[in-house]
Amino acid sequence: MNEQNERELAHALADIITAQPHEIRIGRKTLRLYPVTLAKTFVLRRWMDALEIDASLLKVNPYVECLRLAETQREKVAEILAVHSAPNTQKDLHDSRSRAMRRNLFASVKTDHLAGLLMAVLTQDKTDELTQYLGLSAERERLTEVLALKREGCKNNLSFGGKSIFGAFIGQLKEMGYTDEEILFERSYSYLRLMLADKVTNIYLSDDELENLPQNAGGTLLDGDDDSDMDQLEALIKAGGEKRPQ
Repeated sequence: MNEQNERELAHALADIITAQPHEIRIGRKTLRLYPVTLAKTFVLRRWMDALEIDASLLKVNPYVECLRLAETQREKVAEILAVHSAPNTQKDLHDSRSRAMRRNLFASVKTDHLAGLLMAVLTQDKTDELTQYLGLSAERERLTEVLALKREGCKNNLSFGGKSIFGAFIGQLKEMGYTDEEILFERSYSYLRLMLADKVTNIYLSDDELENLPQNAGGTLLDGDDDSDMDQLEALIKAGGEKRPQ
């Protein structure tokens, strides 16, 4: 990963931690595109499905695909942006009158500007890249190795549930102390995914199991008692708070 990519991911992480919205101006109006919450992902799903996005073209040349969508499906694109620009509360997300006003405002902008806004919301999710960047993917792989080792010595252990978003996502976050309001409407989906990906897990191992443990298992990312780690986090937050070009 080059320095530019690392800098972009550091800024993306800071934006997630600080819930940084992207401010835009349309005429004399100022709107903000807020981080996507879990509730917003479900509201947006029907509109995203209706767009019939060419995923391959979006990956190769996102602006060209967004320009096509802005030209041919302006009302749907405006509706999607209206959802993204709702403040992250349950009341604001369900405020249909305010949403309609924002939708009409977005529908009034020039096609190329509308395409640029659509591209911004379609390419903003960096959660998977951050999972790699922060070392969380490798950490989960080590956890999988340890759990596999435990299962070998405890073949009668059974687990149930966790088959839907309720048990596999919402339930785990509630156990961590998050409320339904935070999980659904306030915290960004990326924030919650990263929180679960880096959830501290303690596993007891016998002496025999410990001998068979892979050498690279274990480890942590940021230590709250380590000044250098906290300085790093503070620097990331400050970087994300800098004003960026519109």
